[in-house]
Amino acid sequence: MGKAIATMSCVLTTDNATAQATIITPSSTKVKASAFCYFGVLQVQVAGATQGTLAQTTPMVGVIQPTSTKVKSFEGFAVLEGDKTTTPVMCPAVDSASGAAGVIAVTVTIQSAGQVKVKAL
Repeated sequence: MGKAIATMSCVLTTDNATAQATIITPSSTKVKASAFCYFGVLQVQVAGATQGTLAQTTPMVGVIQPTSTKVKSFEGFAVLEGDKTTTPVMCPAVDSASGAAGVIAVTVTIQSAGQVKVKAL
């Protein structure tokens, strides 16, 4: 059985204990499983990252490139469970101890995608 296709109810995880990731790309309105699915490049926003005394100051956007080579719509290939940001999302931060600027790198992964079978609408 293949990997699950990401739907609107998919779960995102980050490699940072405090960072929250949110999908900002609209889902497809042409392909539906239990919920509408994601195709093509998926934009995710990261906020709330911390690392030691560094705290993220501004939400930042990264992209998840789909790895599917078989499931495709006019919007592009399907985004699958396990797909992750191609490069870490670089989040600007400030050090609470010194006030110095810094950067926190956060990788976002689709942990639980949602659906294996889909249908065109």
